[in-house]
Amino acid sequence: MRGAIAAAAADGGVQGAAGDELRASAAALELGERTDDVLRAFARRAGGGPCDTLVAAVLLQRDAGGDLAGLLRGLARALEERARVGADARSATAQARFTAWVVTGLPLAGVVLGELAQPGFITGLISSPLPALLAGSAMALQLVALVCVRRIARVGVTC
Repeated sequence: MRGAIAAAAADGGVQGAAGDELRASAAALELGERTDDVLRAFARRAGGGPCDTLVAAVLLQRDAGGDLAGLLRGLARALEERARVGADARSATAQARFTAWVVTGLPLAGVVLGELAQPGFITGLISSPLPALLAGSAMALQLVALVCVRRIARVGVTC
């Protein structure tokens, strides 16, 4: 494993943040750090998810033995499938998410149109206590709705 990391880092084929992490891991291994510690630090810096799975697979294979290449190919297929399912979910829910945002923005559009149609509409609305209380309550509920739509619209697939 140490040799594979060093060879991949020296190759220069991996660019960007992943390449930087790979080179940092290779440098740490060259300085004599333990492979387990370097791999775990890599997973921690990468933020978990698939990297945790990759590191766990490598460490488990090292302890239990077996076909590491086959294990990593299977893991790659599973992660690609996960990304595809996430993209499918985003595509399938795009119209519903857009509609939710439009419906959430309708009250604000109504107030703006009311002010354009009758200047002073907002001032008249908030000058009396009961309409001001109702408008404030509506705004608070609208903010809750915006937060809910944002949470519902999230399709969480991270790498």
